[in-house]
Amino acid sequence: MIYPALQVVQERLSGELERLYGLQACSEPKEVSQDDSRVLILQLSKPSEWSSLAVLWHAFVSEWGMPAPAIAVNGRDGIQLWFSLSQPSSRSMCERFLMALRERFLDGLPQDRVSWYPSSEPLSEHGNSLFTAVPACMSGTDHWSAFVTRDLAAVFGDEPWVDVPPVRDQQAEILSRLSPMTRAQMDFVLEQLDVTNSLSRKDAAPYMAERSDGSDRRNGVGPISEWRRPAEFLWAAMNNTSLPMSERIEAAKALLPYPESHWKRS
Repeated sequence: MIYPALQVVQERLSGELERLYGLQACSEPKEVSQDDSRVLILQLSKPSEWSSLAVLWHAFVSEWGMPAPAIAVNGRDGIQLWFSLSQPSSRSMCERFLMALRERFLDGLPQDRVSWYPSSEPLSEHGNSLFTAVPACMSGTDHWSAFVTRDLAAVFGDEPWVDVPPVRDQQAEILSRLSPMTRAQMDFVLEQLDVTNSLSRKDAAPYMAERSDGSDRRNGVGPISEWRRPAEFLWAAMNNTSLPMSERIEAAKALLPYPESHWKRS
């Protein structure tokens, strides 16, 4: 027997999942179909480091003024950003969007730590990163996937799961604060990413060209391997007096979302 109050809670969560992603609430892991083109998921795993995704989240919401993506722990090994679309979009367009975000914000991370949905890559390429509906209990464990608030996201770095079933009304409440992204907003973000990523690729050639002694052309900064993060490259571009001022300004603007710890060298 399902009590009326419980049914209302279940229907509320299902309603929010349907409104944002075209999905239904479930308690068992259920793979997100590749045909569900209103949901885009970007995942960082092994470890589930929120600080890297936090830079992306901040730029997306604060710099570009876009609807905030949901934040979820996958119940196994990763933390995710769930982007919602107001209208279905093609798989190729969705993947282009996610890959552009990855290039801009996560390019310095090992490839096996970053996965995404929808993807043209076989699931085996992403190891255990099988995307399932949230919230759900992982088979054979007491670990649950769940949507979490931004202020708690960093807490799940070592254990990206919850040990008890998430309160469905609280899950619905988290989702109720979110709005889907329109096609115009998606196009705007892609335009911003295309400009920034193109600038980074263009300027990489003179920076990364090796001299005969194995050092690079960054005004004698040191070996090429020193650049561990995209933000470090942007910082070097901003300070390179051999570049046109317009390109140095663009590099400075692109650097704004990154915290100082991503580009300041000790």
